[in-house]
Amino acid sequence: MSAKPAPQLVAEVPLRPMTPALVLFGRDDAGRPRAAWFDVSEVKLATQAAEVMNLRMLPLADDEQRAFADQFTHGRVFSSGRAFVPYVRRELFPRLLEFAGVRADPDAPNPATAAKVGPPATANTPASGTPRPPAAPQPPAPPSPGPFVGHKLPQDRDEIGLGSVVLAHEGPDEGWWEAEVIGINGAVHSLRWRDYPTQATILRRADELALLPPGKA
Repeated sequence: MSAKPAPQLVAEVPLRPMTPALVLFGRDDAGRPRAAWFDVSEVKLATQAAEVMNLRMLPLADDEQRAFADQFTHGRVFSSGRAFVPYVRRELFPRLLEFAGVRADPDAPNPATAAKVGPPATANTPASGTPRPPAAPQPPAPPSPGPFVGHKLPQDRDEIGLGSVVLAHEGPDEGWWEAEVIGINGAVHSLRWRDYPTQATILRRADELALLPPGKA
Protein backbone atom coordinates (compact mmCIF):
# COMPACT_ATOMS: atom_id res chain seq x y z
CA MET A 1 0.00 0.00 0.00
CA SER A 2 1.53 3.28 -1.09
CA ALA A 3 1.89 6.07 1.41
CA LYS A 4 -0.33 9.10 1.04
CA PRO A 5 1.48 12.27 -0.03
CA ALA A 6 1.95 14.77 2.73
CA PRO A 7 -0.55 17.66 2.53
CA GLN A 8 0.94 20.90 1.29
CA LEU A 9 0.84 23.88 3.57
CA VAL A 10 -1.12 26.84 2.26
CA ALA A 11 -0.14 30.26 3.53
CA GLU A 12 -3.09 32.23 4.87
CA VAL A 13 -3.44 35.70 3.45
CA PRO A 14 -4.80 38.09 6.08
CA LEU A 15 -7.76 40.25 5.11
CA ARG A 16 -6.72 43.70 3.99
CA PRO A 17 -7.89 46.22 6.58
CA MET A 18 -10.23 48.87 5.26
CA THR A 19 -8.71 52.33 5.33
CA PRO A 20 -10.79 55.53 5.22
CA ALA A 21 -10.47 57.22 1.82
CA LEU A 22 -13.50 59.52 1.68
CA VAL A 23 -15.80 61.19 4.21
CA LEU A 24 -19.37 62.20 3.48
CA PHE A 25 -20.70 64.83 5.84
CA GLY A 26 -23.42 67.43 6.27
CA ARG A 27 -26.40 68.30 8.44
CA ASP A 28 -29.92 66.92 8.54
CA ASP A 29 -33.05 69.07 8.30
CA ALA A 30 -32.84 69.81 12.03
CA GLY A 31 -29.22 70.99 11.78
CA ARG A 32 -27.63 67.98 13.47
CA PRO A 33 -24.18 67.06 12.06
CA ARG A 34 -23.60 63.67 10.50
CA ALA A 35 -20.59 62.02 8.88
CA ALA A 36 -19.22 58.62 7.82
CA TRP A 37 -16.12 57.33 6.05
CA PHE A 38 -15.81 55.00 3.08
CA ASP A 39 -12.82 53.04 1.79
CA VAL A 40 -11.32 53.24 -1.67
CA SER A 41 -13.55 50.49 -3.08
CA GLU A 42 -16.64 52.43 -2.03
CA VAL A 43 -15.65 55.88 -3.28
CA LYS A 44 -17.63 55.73 -6.53
CA LEU A 45 -20.91 54.64 -4.90
CA ALA A 46 -20.39 57.03 -1.98
CA THR A 47 -19.86 59.93 -4.40
CA GLN A 48 -23.16 59.11 -6.11
CA ALA A 49 -24.90 58.90 -2.73
CA ALA A 50 -23.51 62.31 -1.78
CA GLU A 51 -25.22 63.84 -4.81
CA VAL A 52 -28.51 62.13 -3.97
CA MET A 53 -28.42 63.16 -0.29
CA ASN A 54 -26.91 66.63 -0.83
CA LEU A 55 -23.86 65.84 1.32
CA ARG A 56 -20.34 67.26 1.17
CA MET A 57 -17.30 65.12 0.39
CA LEU A 58 -13.79 65.16 1.85
CA PRO A 59 -11.21 63.00 0.01
CA LEU A 60 -8.65 62.04 2.66
CA ALA A 61 -5.20 63.20 1.60
CA ASP A 62 -2.85 62.15 4.42
CA ASP A 63 -2.48 60.04 7.54
CA GLU A 64 -3.65 62.85 9.82
CA GLN A 65 -6.96 63.14 7.99
CA ARG A 66 -7.39 59.37 7.82
CA ALA A 67 -6.75 59.03 11.57
CA PHE A 68 -9.31 61.75 12.24
CA ALA A 69 -11.89 60.12 9.94
CA ASP A 70 -11.45 56.84 11.80
CA GLN A 71 -13.37 58.42 14.70
CA PHE A 72 -16.52 58.30 12.56
CA THR A 73 -18.64 55.29 11.67
CA HIS A 74 -17.81 53.28 8.55
CA GLY A 75 -20.74 54.12 6.29
CA ARG A 76 -22.41 51.90 3.78
CA VAL A 77 -24.30 52.49 0.54
CA PHE A 78 -27.76 51.00 0.08
CA SER A 79 -29.21 49.62 -3.13
CA SER A 80 -31.48 52.68 -3.26
CA GLY A 81 -28.41 54.84 -3.93
CA ARG A 82 -28.54 56.49 -0.51
CA ALA A 83 -25.92 55.96 2.18
CA PHE A 84 -25.89 55.33 5.90
CA VAL A 85 -24.35 58.49 7.36
CA PRO A 86 -25.15 58.65 11.10
CA TYR A 87 -24.91 61.52 13.55
CA VAL A 88 -21.53 62.54 14.96
CA ARG A 89 -20.43 64.40 18.05
CA ARG A 90 -20.76 68.14 17.60
CA GLU A 91 -17.23 68.85 18.83
CA LEU A 92 -15.78 66.86 15.89
CA PHE A 93 -17.65 68.77 13.19
CA PRO A 94 -15.63 72.05 13.20
CA ARG A 95 -12.39 70.08 12.67
CA LEU A 96 -14.01 68.21 9.79
CA LEU A 97 -15.03 71.52 8.19
CA GLU A 98 -11.46 72.76 8.63
CA PHE A 99 -10.04 69.74 6.79
CA ALA A 100 -12.59 70.32 4.02
CA GLY A 101 -11.58 73.99 3.70
CA VAL A 102 -15.01 75.29 4.77
CA ARG A 103 -14.42 78.53 6.65
CA ALA A 104 -18.01 78.92 7.89
CA ASP A 105 -20.69 76.26 8.09
CA PRO A 106 -23.52 77.55 5.86
CA ASP A 107 -25.85 74.76 6.98
CA ALA A 108 -25.49 75.44 10.70
CA PRO A 109 -28.82 76.13 12.44
CA ASN A 110 -29.51 79.65 13.58
CA PRO A 111 -29.08 80.14 17.32
CA ALA A 112 -32.27 80.16 19.33
CA THR A 113 -33.82 83.57 19.30
CA ALA A 114 -34.81 85.28 22.49
CA ALA A 115 -38.45 85.33 23.49
CA LYS A 116 -40.37 88.18 21.96
CA VAL A 117 -40.98 91.08 24.21
CA GLY A 118 -44.63 91.86 24.77
CA PRO A 119 -46.25 95.30 24.33
CA PRO A 120 -44.90 97.95 26.67
CA ALA A 121 -46.76 98.29 29.90
CA THR A 122 -48.95 101.34 30.26
CA ALA A 123 -47.97 103.93 32.77
CA ASN A 124 -49.49 103.54 36.24
CA THR A 125 -51.15 106.94 35.99
CA PRO A 126 -54.70 107.52 34.63
CA ALA A 127 -55.55 110.31 32.24
CA SER A 128 -56.64 112.56 35.10
CA GLY A 129 -53.11 112.53 36.51
CA THR A 130 -54.11 110.90 39.79
CA PRO A 131 -51.67 108.09 40.68
CA ARG A 132 -53.23 104.69 41.03
CA PRO A 133 -52.72 102.90 44.32
CA PRO A 134 -50.22 100.04 44.15
CA ALA A 135 -51.75 96.62 43.70
CA ALA A 136 -51.91 94.49 46.80
CA PRO A 137 -49.36 91.65 46.74
CA GLN A 138 -50.86 88.29 45.94
CA PRO A 139 -50.09 85.38 48.25
CA PRO A 140 -47.94 82.71 46.62
CA ALA A 141 -49.85 79.78 45.22
CA PRO A 142 -49.35 76.52 47.06
CA PRO A 143 -46.88 74.28 45.27
CA SER A 144 -48.47 71.53 43.22
CA PRO A 145 -47.01 68.06 43.24
CA GLY A 146 -44.64 67.66 40.28
CA PRO A 147 -43.71 64.58 38.28
CA PHE A 148 -41.54 61.91 39.80
CA VAL A 149 -37.87 62.91 39.84
CA GLY A 150 -36.05 59.81 38.72
CA HIS A 151 -32.54 58.48 38.98
CA LYS A 152 -30.05 60.26 36.70
CA LEU A 153 -28.89 56.94 35.18
CA PRO A 154 -31.69 54.49 36.00
CA GLN A 155 -30.87 50.80 36.17
CA ASP A 156 -34.54 49.81 36.38
CA ARG A 157 -37.62 51.14 34.63
CA ASP A 158 -39.17 52.08 37.97
CA GLU A 159 -36.31 54.59 38.40
CA ILE A 160 -37.14 56.50 35.18
CA GLY A 161 -38.46 59.95 35.99
CA LEU A 162 -37.83 63.63 35.49
CA GLY A 163 -34.12 64.19 34.75
CA SER A 164 -33.35 60.57 33.87
CA VAL A 165 -31.08 59.87 30.89
CA VAL A 166 -32.38 56.99 28.77
CA LEU A 167 -32.14 55.72 25.20
CA ALA A 168 -34.74 56.73 22.60
CA HIS A 169 -35.04 55.43 19.05
CA GLU A 170 -34.62 58.05 16.33
CA GLY A 171 -35.47 55.97 13.27
CA PRO A 172 -34.62 52.78 11.36
CA ASP A 173 -31.45 54.30 9.89
CA GLU A 174 -30.40 56.32 12.95
CA GLY A 175 -30.49 53.90 15.91
CA TRP A 176 -30.73 54.70 19.63
CA TRP A 177 -29.50 57.97 21.17
CA GLU A 178 -29.22 59.33 24.69
CA ALA A 179 -32.16 61.54 25.72
CA GLU A 180 -33.14 63.30 28.95
CA VAL A 181 -36.66 63.10 30.38
CA ILE A 182 -38.01 66.65 30.79
CA GLY A 183 -41.69 65.93 31.30
CA ILE A 184 -44.11 63.09 32.03
CA ASN A 185 -47.80 63.00 31.14
CA GLY A 186 -49.16 59.63 32.11
CA ALA A 187 -47.37 57.02 30.01
CA VAL A 188 -46.00 59.62 27.57
CA HIS A 189 -42.53 61.05 28.25
CA SER A 190 -41.26 64.34 26.85
CA LEU A 191 -37.55 64.17 26.07
CA ARG A 192 -34.75 66.20 24.59
CA TRP A 193 -31.65 64.75 22.95
CA ARG A 194 -28.81 64.92 25.47
CA ASP A 195 -26.20 66.00 22.91
CA TYR A 196 -28.61 68.28 21.00
CA PRO A 197 -30.62 70.11 23.70
CA THR A 198 -31.76 72.91 21.37
CA GLN A 199 -33.60 70.52 19.05
CA ALA A 200 -37.36 70.06 19.24
CA THR A 201 -38.83 68.03 22.10
CA ILE A 202 -39.68 64.43 21.26
CA LEU A 203 -42.47 62.30 22.73
CA ARG A 204 -42.08 58.61 23.51
CA ARG A 205 -44.20 56.12 25.44
CA ALA A 206 -42.61 54.46 28.44
CA ASP A 207 -42.33 51.15 26.58
CA GLU A 208 -40.43 52.90 23.74
CA LEU A 209 -37.52 53.82 26.03
CA ALA A 210 -34.47 51.73 26.88
CA LEU A 211 -31.96 51.87 29.73
CA LEU A 212 -28.32 52.77 29.23
CA PRO A 213 -25.84 49.91 29.73
CA PRO A 214 -24.45 49.78 33.29
CA GLY A 215 -21.51 52.10 33.77
CA LYS A 216 -22.21 54.23 30.67
CA ALA A 217 -22.43 57.96 31.43
